[in-house]
Amino acid sequence: MNKKEELQKYVEKRIRETGIGTPTIEQLNGFLAEWMQIENSRPIAHFDGYSPTQMQQIMHNLFGENCPVQLANFVDEDCNSVPLFRQIKELLEIIEKEENLKLTQTGNLPPRIVKEVYSVGAPEPHIQSGIVKLRTEKDSVSVQMARIAVELMGAVKKRNNTLSLTKKGKEIMKDNRTLLSGLLIVMFTKYNPAYFDSYSSENIGYVGLGFNLVLLHKYGKKDLKDTFYSDKYFKAFPLLLGEVAEGYSSQEEVATYCYSHRIFDVLFYHLGLVTIDERNRYSPNHAKLIHKTPLFDALFIIKPAR
Repeated sequence: MNKKEELQKYVEKRIRETGIGTPTIEQLNGFLAEWMQIENSRPIAHFDGYSPTQMQQIMHNLFGENCPVQLANFVDEDCNSVPLFRQIKELLEIIEKEENLKLTQTGNLPPRIVKEVYSVGAPEPHIQSGIVKLRTEKDSVSVQMARIAVELMGAVKKRNNTLSLTKKGKEIMKDNRTLLSGLLIVMFTKYNPAYFDSYSSENIGYVGLGFNLVLLHKYGKKDLKDTFYSDKYFKAFPLLLGEVAEGYSSQEEVATYCYSHRIFDVLFYHLGLVTIDERNRYSPNHAKLIHKTPLFDALFIIKPAR
């Protein structure tokens, strides 16, 4: 039975139930609205059991009152467990102390500040291994993320090639929980994970970013491959597969690499939400195992699909 037939049967059923004989246009519109509400509340397999209405909230009203994904009532200890939180706090405290932090001629943070901010975050493999020497802001993904975050939060302003705190920045620095809430909100609603790579798609990872929190909450207690999550993500948003081009790998493989790098290697790693166990990296048996950290459950509340 197609949707048109389902709707017709529903309207006929409601006419019999109400005993109204010949319904008016207003009554028919009322039956249609009821049917649409029922349809939008049904669990959908490719949304991992969430309904279209719930997914609408996850995509466009993340952390809002009616969204299945909420921020938890975390404590100070939880705040300090978030690597990126430690970095933005360090950066804001430096700016506060300096009053007007003078940037380099290219508009970047001075090298000494870069090293201070990097030191309190999560280690980056290319820096720790010595492949890249930490000299400038552009050498560290997490330092760039910290600066992007404080700017998106409206905590700093740039004027005459200097950074200074805004009134809002001075206020939110007073409370760690307020500061972390602001960080999580901007990283999941304003930050674009495409910033740090050259993949052709601007939308992979960015579209439905909150859905990845749902997936990690539901499956993250076990060590599962990153491809497990990417399969579910692209099942929910299949059109995104067409945004990358084939190269030495298939289109699906390129999309998976893109997704995994943006979500796990960058965003979730620097927020302290996952551990990553990468095995046999340059062999056919390569696997990247993802596991949820206890910090995840301290920061987020995920309501089940209904």
